[in-house]
Amino acid sequence: MTKKNVLLLAIFAFAFAYRTFLLLRLTYPPGSDIGFHAGVINSITQSGNTNFLYNYYQMGGGVELEFPGYHIFASEIILLTGMPSYLAQAIIVAFFSSLAVIAVFLVTRLVWSESAALVAAFFVAISRLDIEIICWGGYPNITALLLIPITFYLFLKRDKLSSASFPVSSSLLSASVFLTHSLGAAVFLGIAVITSLAMLAFPKTFDINRKTVFYWILSVLIGAIIVSPFLATAVPPYLTQSSLFTGATAVEQALLAQRAVPLATSVLLLACIVPFFLLLKKYRGRFLSLPVFLVIVWLLIPLLMTQDYLVGLYVDSVRFLYFLIYPVIIISAVATACLWDFLSKAVTESFLSTWRTKKSNSSANKLRLKMSATKTRKSVYVALLASFLIVLFVALPMFRLPWDGVRVQDFYQVMNTPGYQAIDWVKQKTSAGSMFASDFQYGWWIAGFGQRPTITNVDLQMLSLAREVDISRNVSYILDTDYAIDNGYLQVREDGGFISRHNPLIEADINWAYAPYPFVQFNYDQIALTYLKGGASIVTNISQVPVTSMQLVGARSASPSVVVNRTNCDLSYSETLTLSEGLKFVNMTFVVESNSQMESLDTLNFKVEAKGLLRSAGNTLEVLDVGNNACAQMIFAENQPVVSLIDSRYPCIFELAYDLQDKSIFEVQILAGLYMVPTEEMTSMEQFRQPMTASVQSAQTPSASLPIATFDYKKALQDYNVSYVANRDFEINQKFADDPMFNLVFINKEVALFRVETKAP
Repeated sequence: MTKKNVLLLAIFAFAFAYRTFLLLRLTYPPGSDIGFHAGVINSITQSGNTNFLYNYYQMGGGVELEFPGYHIFASEIILLTGMPSYLAQAIIVAFFSSLAVIAVFLVTRLVWSESAALVAAFFVAISRLDIEIICWGGYPNITALLLIPITFYLFLKRDKLSSASFPVSSSLLSASVFLTHSLGAAVFLGIAVITSLAMLAFPKTFDINRKTVFYWILSVLIGAIIVSPFLATAVPPYLTQSSLFTGATAVEQALLAQRAVPLATSVLLLACIVPFFLLLKKYRGRFLSLPVFLVIVWLLIPLLMTQDYLVGLYVDSVRFLYFLIYPVIIISAVATACLWDFLSKAVTESFLSTWRTKKSNSSANKLRLKMSATKTRKSVYVALLASFLIVLFVALPMFRLPWDGVRVQDFYQVMNTPGYQAIDWVKQKTSAGSMFASDFQYGWWIAGFGQRPTITNVDLQMLSLAREVDISRNVSYILDTDYAIDNGYLQVREDGGFISRHNPLIEADINWAYAPYPFVQFNYDQIALTYLKGGASIVTNISQVPVTSMQLVGARSASPSVVVNRTNCDLSYSETLTLSEGLKFVNMTFVVESNSQMESLDTLNFKVEAKGLLRSAGNTLEVLDVGNNACAQMIFAENQPVVSLIDSRYPCIFELAYDLQDKSIFEVQILAGLYMVPTEEMTSMEQFRQPMTASVQSAQTPSASLPIATFDYKKALQDYNVSYVANRDFEINQKFADDPMFNLVFINKEVALFRVETKAP
């Protein structure tokens, strides 16, 4: 075994140890996606006929557009070894990711040289994207990233294999790519087709015969035929249920806002081909060979696919960047090896030129000089390259050394011992059909390792099915609030009576953001009522008055309302929030009433949190948010408050003080809305334009009607048949703990599990 082979194996061993350490350092692998993969594996290994496109656990169970190649392999390893699923998956993906070191080495050696291939192997071992993919749990991605260079290496070495062994081995590899990852299959097919067409058109340029092209195409076709039963069942759901083809607007907006790759980024990555061509011309005397052309196409195809949104296709474009990683590494390794080859020659010649002048020209000295020059050049080359690589690894963001990898792993770490204890409790104490609602990171672990159907609030840009949009949105509400109304212009959220936080929170649906923009917030803890009883003045927060009822009224009407009523022996307080179709203002009505003739109402003070600078005039109040070109407006009907800043250091927090005039009943009506302000009018509070609406009547004049949506947590729990809610945000535990709809059944420092009581009022 040569020294270079030993070095390659050492790099492979380091890569495997590094990845295994990151995945198992805290016992449980990082990332939430491993839970998703466990759900797919458990769905595959269930008894009966296997439907590779059906997941019994994720998003409550149903069709799942996940290519199962990795999961089939992992399920076999788990069944054969009996290892825990998370341990088996961690070892498998660490091994696959490390094997890429050897795969890229082999391809780079065909493209350039063994020295450049070793540099590429180093680069892969500490590749930033490889480390991040295994940390967030992109195990099928890693598998596809490994299969693609292995398959291409086999294609390039077709002449070294027999006419029988090549089609068999290459077809199986092609089939594995098609079965493992949908985007990886698209990238692989694009590279193979473009390269084959170029080979057909210019066989002399690539120094091949057309028989080679035939074998390439045959391998790809046979690979597709092998997995055609799966592909045939996958195509219809993709066309009819995928968010890509069904026009799921919310997903498209999220992808454009969060995951689109700017054209400038693609052009910048494309520019790395230029020095590659220059090196080819200088060192090889020709621009193209077949391995070189393959690497260039390997770079171009994913780059083009990152710009899919320009032609109306909305895929997670960032994921195409993963398939750039190895061609970029190959090109970088070639450039690095060439640069240091040049520098080592220059340094060696400079060092030896002096030595030559001091020695005689005898044959013996000439021989010693030649041997010394060769040895010195190798030593200089190795020393300079090693030094450069160390600097490169530390300085450039494309690499992750172990101490940096630990930070990445910490960032993506979801599971810990208390969290997994709760999952063990779920498996032991709940029935197999119990439906859970949870945040998606923890929920994917419940679904996969707790083996319970779970609905989660997955980020919209991560959704692959149109049906999942409403599920994700409603779970977000279940975990966050009790009621919501959205009329396309505004959204109002009310947390109900059991937690003082959003009571209410008003948000705007604005064009430049895919998520609602919050601009006004009330809080029961910050609504103070003063009343007189028996000659004494009593001050109470509304949150101290017990809830008697809360409900969403007229959910299917044009003017739905959220109503919350509170009562104690002294007083009653009601809040009614109405948002109608076409209106850009929400109507908030607050009524406070004395429950005894011996009491009289004195003052009612609202502490309001907004965004921006305050300006009050007449019956309106405006809050200008210069950074977002937005102006919130509040219009006071009939009874006018005294508006004042609570603290001059916080100009966006103010108080509305009402004099209740010793009445026994008092009503407050406020209309709140938001409008956008042109940039040229945002110079100061004094100069921006007059308010859009100046009266209650004009505020209630409808604009074009948009679809209205409502959320009622009781109905959502019933519609999705939710049995348990897993909450990791302990700040809102009170929302569940004080609500008779829920019963706390498990809690530790990581998670609280609440059972939904179907007989609760």
